Amino acid sequence: RKPLIVVSPKNLLRNKLCVSSLDDMSTGTIFHRTFDEVDEEISNNPNDVKTLVFCTGQIYYELLTERQKLDRKDVAIVRLEQIAPFAFDKAAKYCAKYDNAEVVWAQQEPKNMGAYSYVNPRLMTATRELNKDEKRPRYVGRRVSSAPATGMSKIHQREYRDILEGVFGKPDDIE
Repeated sequence: RKPLIVVSPKNLLRNKLCVSSLDDMSTGTIFHRTFDEVDEEISNNPNDVKTLVFCTGQIYYELLTERQKLDRKDVAIVRLEQIAPFAFDKAAKYCAKYDNAEVVWAQQEPKNMGAYSYVNPRLMTATRELNKDEKRPRYVGRRVSSAPATGMSKIHQREYRDILEGVFGKPDDIE
């Protein structure tokens, strides 16, 4: 017997949306570097999408939950499951599919600690070289910080709310 080591936040272990079936891991399956928008109504109507959000990790499930709560069909969320080597082809494909949308990179970590500084130039290169239409993703996340967390609940909640508003807009801005 071998121990199972899960490198994941505890809340994802309990999240009902964060599951895979046994079929997803059976013989003949492959690892997916990225996942396109899972909502078919959004995925099948790319011209209606105003915001294309790239993200990785647990923030995906938080953005998905917030989008469902707001009943927004104009925000597509794409997961990058593998950051390096970067999936230039897939990133370019999603930007081309949702070509009318503003591109956003969302992360929970402070700007200087998450994947933004790695992903940003690669998204720009993918769209410039493969699509001939460079897209510069707008950053949505915590400000630059010397610490990964504030240590204060009220500040953490405000930063979390700011991330959600950065992706979906303030409640007054939503039509």
